[in-house]
Amino acid sequence: MTTRLLLLLCLTGHVFAREPPDVDCLVVNLQHVQCSWDKERTPEVNYTFYGGFSSNLSECPTYLSENNTNTGCKQPYKEVERFHTFYSILQRGQQNRSKEHQLRTKVKLNPPTNVTAKNESDSNLWVRWIPSTFPKRDCVQNEVRYRINNRKWAAFQLHSGVNFYCINLPSRSSLYEVQVRSRISYVCGESDFWSDWSEPVLWGSNNSTEPNQMLMPVWTPVLYVVGAFILILLVMMLLHHERIRIIFIPVVPKPSPKLHNIEDWFQFPKGLKESFNYNERPCIVREYCHVSQVSVSEPESEWDQSNSCSSSTTRVLSEEGMGSV
Repeated sequence: MTTRLLLLLCLTGHVFAREPPDVDCLVVNLQHVQCSWDKERTPEVNYTFYGGFSSNLSECPTYLSENNTNTGCKQPYKEVERFHTFYSILQRGQQNRSKEHQLRTKVKLNPPTNVTAKNESDSNLWVRWIPSTFPKRDCVQNEVRYRINNRKWAAFQLHSGVNFYCINLPSRSSLYEVQVRSRISYVCGESDFWSDWSEPVLWGSNNSTEPNQMLMPVWTPVLYVVGAFILILLVMMLLHHERIRIIFIPVVPKPSPKLHNIEDWFQFPKGLKESFNYNERPCIVREYCHVSQVSVSEPESEWDQSNSCSSSTTRVLSEEGMGSV
C-alpha cells in the first residue's frame, strides 16, 4: 500500500512539475487568432489560456479540445491588430508560460471557393474562382496548379488581385484537374502561409490508355536516330561520289581573263573529263586556184602566183557571170 502511494505521488508530482508546452498562434482568414499548444504532443492536463493585443489579457472564450483535453484557443481579432504584438500566457496552478507573437506574416486564408473550369469561345480553358473574404482585392495572391491525366502537377503563381487563369488549347481527350490556393500578398504585408488547396475541379475525359501514353516517348528518339543516320549517309555519298555531288551541288564556273581554253572554265572530274575525246584529226582547207598551162611551164614567184590565182579566179568568176547572163 505504501509503495503504491509513493508511486502515485511520484507520477502526480512529475505531472505538476512539468513546464507548460510552447504556444503557436496564427491568424485564420483574418477572422480570429488561433493558438495551439499540442505541436509536440497532446497535453496530459488542461491549461488555462490568456491572450490579447494589449497588456490587458483575457481568458480564452473558445477552447479547442481533443479527448476532453484543451489543445488550443480561438481569440477575437480585428484587422488593424495584425501589425501589433500578440501576448499569450499558458497557465496551470503556479506554473505559467508567457510569449510574444508577431502575427503580421502569420496569416492563413481559407481556400478559394466556386472554382470553375470552362472551355469558352476562344477554344481556351478558363479557370475562375472567388477568393476568401478580404476587404481589398489586391491584397490576395493566388496560385493555380493543374495536371493532365494524373501526371505531374504544374503550378503557376499569379499577380495580386488576379482571380482567373487560362489554359491554352486544351485537349478534350485528356482529363484536366485544377486546384487553387491563396495567401496575403506583399501589397498588404506578405504572409508566409498559403491556404489549403481548393477542391479539385475536373474537365475533359481520360480516354487514353497506358500503352498509348508510352508510345510517343518510345518512338520519338528512334525516329530522331534514323533521321540522323540517313542524313550522315547522304553526306558521305556526296563527298565520295563526285558525279552525284555535281548533280545535287553543281559548281558555278568562275571565268578568268587569263583562260584561253574553254575547257578550263569547267571543273570536270578527272574520269568524266577523260571520257570526252578532244583529239580529232584536223581538216586541211586549201584555196583552189585555176592555173593555165602557160603558168605551169614557166616558173613564177609566189607573188606572181597569188596574182595569177587572183586574176584567174576573177576571170573564172567573170566568165561564169557572162554565161549566166
